[in-house]
Amino acid sequence: MDVLILAAGLGTRMGDLTKDLPKPLLPVKGKPLIDYAFNLIEPLQTKNIFVNTHYHADLIQSHISKNYENIKISFEPEILGTGGGIKKIHQNDLLVLNTDNLWQAQFTQEIKSAWDHFQNNLNIDNLLLTRSKSDFHDLEILPNQSIQFPSNQCNAQFQGCHFIRQGVLENYPDKFNIPSYWNNCSKENKLFSFMTTIENTHIGTKDLYLKYSN
Repeated sequence: MDVLILAAGLGTRMGDLTKDLPKPLLPVKGKPLIDYAFNLIEPLQTKNIFVNTHYHADLIQSHISKNYENIKISFEPEILGTGGGIKKIHQNDLLVLNTDNLWQAQFTQEIKSAWDHFQNNLNIDNLLLTRSKSDFHDLEILPNQSIQFPSNQCNAQFQGCHFIRQGVLENYPDKFNIPSYWNNCSKENKLFSFMTTIENTHIGTKDLYLKYSN
């Protein structure tokens, strides 16, 4: 599989914390957020690992070059959105990871299981890793594990990572956000959930960062 780590966002919900530092480099419990993503995928058998960058791209690239090897930087002079960033590098079946999660090491096994499920079910174009036992729900999972999107009766939480099939974004614009694709994928009954058990704490706002950073 290929992997894309999303690191191009402006981090506006972090307020003044991201004035001089991009969100992926904010330290949590002694290491930058992006390192949790790198640690998570280290045991996986990957072909290519991409990181897309835009805001403070030089700082992210410097951190990666000092600490990791064989990482491909996808620089976006103009931010392309969560869909456009995927399309730009999308050559193979792809694992997409957010960088604002505290990824648990045990979650690697759940990713491996989800990958096997994705490869064995070619009717699925996009497989979102989800969790039902959560205080916050943002997706509606139907009994056959397909996802109704947009969701009206949410019963699960998106875990911040998903598998997307090669070639499915070819007819989309170069700049767009992934929910517009999820909308169409759901209508075609090709958007599915893979239910997981391990919780990965989402650090999406300044308040959450301050709560979990120490």
